Amino acid sequence: MAAILVTAYRCGRSRNVQTVWSRISHKVHNNQPSTSFGTEVNLVETHVDWASRAKLHPARIRGRKWLPGSASPNYPEFLKPPKDGYPYVFTPDDNTTASPEGCAVAVRKVVHEVLEKNKNGAVLFRGLPLQTAEDFSRVVNNMGLKLMRYEGGGAVRSEIAKDVNTASDEPPEFCIEPHNELVYTSHYPEKVIFFCLDPPSPGAGGETVIADVREILPRLDKDVVDKFEKLGVIYWHHLPSHTPGAYNSWQKAFLTEDRAAVERHMTANGTSWRWEDGNLSWWITLPSMFKYRGQKLWFCGPVNHASHFKAHPLWFDKDLPDHHFPFTTYYGDGTDIKAEVLQHIRDVLWQVSMGFQMQKGDLLVLNNMYCQHARLGFTGKRKLAVALAKQDQDCPEDY
Repeated sequence: MAAILVTAYRCGRSRNVQTVWSRISHKVHNNQPSTSFGTEVNLVETHVDWASRAKLHPARIRGRKWLPGSASPNYPEFLKPPKDGYPYVFTPDDNTTASPEGCAVAVRKVVHEVLEKNKNGAVLFRGLPLQTAEDFSRVVNNMGLKLMRYEGGGAVRSEIAKDVNTASDEPPEFCIEPHNELVYTSHYPEKVIFFCLDPPSPGAGGETVIADVREILPRLDKDVVDKFEKLGVIYWHHLPSHTPGAYNSWQKAFLTEDRAAVERHMTANGTSWRWEDGNLSWWITLPSMFKYRGQKLWFCGPVNHASHFKAHPLWFDKDLPDHHFPFTTYYGDGTDIKAEVLQHIRDVLWQVSMGFQMQKGDLLVLNNMYCQHARLGFTGKRKLAVALAKQDQDCPEDY
């Protein structure tokens, strides 16, 4: 493996890889009960030639069916491949057979160094001896993180292991837009962790998309930013009771059949709501900017808008008012967000986005404050799992 330089984000210094390895390469002595015979995990930074892979199977963005806003001439024609260091990639330096618990300790050390200390947005682990949702669950439950339930989320997901859900149960042809996880709530996670259970076939789509949040704000029109900063965003959700069709029910979204439990959750998280014939509408007004580690970030999701459903295979032909779609957005004063403003934001999000097809066993850790994520539509197989973690207070010096 060729030595490379690891560069801290947005600073003028770099450190030789040997110095970094002394801090983040980590041997794990596995004392956990396991059927595996290996005892060590030694993770090293690895170079991936993303550009060459993208040339073999370019992923079209502009004009793509089931991608909201893709008719815009300002969309890139093709999805860009990742750049060096975004994400950082780490692999075992040998054929380890360590248990998931053993892998977790090594992964946690790298995450602490790369995402927390160096303030990067994404790190990918490839080649770990992990296969199943249960393996993934054992990893995330032994990383020392404060895992959280997907309570009140708008995505269609299913629980498949302890603290682990499917990443999305949306129709495979649909493209999920770049977004910060649970940005429309006051209880968003700091870390989003994906695991590839079943990879897409080469050329079949399904690219996992990431976008550096710190590249978004400088590209947005100043007048657009100023208005959002002044007014904020209202996030509106409409959830029927158990209903067949494309809706996500409030029972599934809030993981309960108890209306009182839903109301307690709403109260605790500063959310307004109303019940109508057993159906739930809820809304919250949030700022468009968020100060994180001393830096102001664009941390909002105006494109969580009813227009999203006009390019959705289950919703495109539905004649509904905006507030009767599963979700929509407004300015904080209740006025509509103009279509050209939403398109401008979508243009910028895709201009800064990069993507790649995940491989079987890939584990991708994102800092949700610094990195948005998305998915391109696909044909054939593809299945990812996801786990969410709250802000890590084990490293108070970083905040």
